[in-house]
Amino acid sequence: MFPDLFTFLFLLFFIAPVSLLLHEIGHAVGAKLMHASKINITIGTGKIVFKGYIKGIQIVIRRLFIINSLTSTFRDEPFTKQEKMIISILGPGFSGILAGILYMIYYAFIPSSIIYISFLFNGWLVFINILPLKIGQKESDGYTICKILFRK
Repeated sequence: MFPDLFTFLFLLFFIAPVSLLLHEIGHAVGAKLMHASKINITIGTGKIVFKGYIKGIQIVIRRLFIINSLTSTFRDEPFTKQEKMIISILGPGFSGILAGILYMIYYAFIPSSIIYISFLFNGWLVFINILPLKIGQKESDGYTICKILFRK
């Protein structure tokens, strides 16, 4: 029972937030490549527990850090459609790269349940984010890309 509980808690409080942060860093890298003047990464909702800057990117961690993540990018000149698509795809792209690395580590070096669950979680992040979904005001990366492609 303990390893299952430990694995679940580790997923909830470490793997999920770190994976979400790396996903959002993918968007931030895309925004940097597209010369964004301001990039904000927010992980979670609720009261702010950490706020700082790393390489000119504002990172905000909120109390409920397992629920939500968002990257906001700004530039005086509006982003082109292609630039928006690059920024959107790099989030799932980073999650996919992390999933691939975890898969290789699991099968080649360390057959640990935590590494396997980390691989599955990041694979799920890729899948759920490339689907064109909109729930309330929250749009998936796939939805953003479809909106760019099919708007006149």
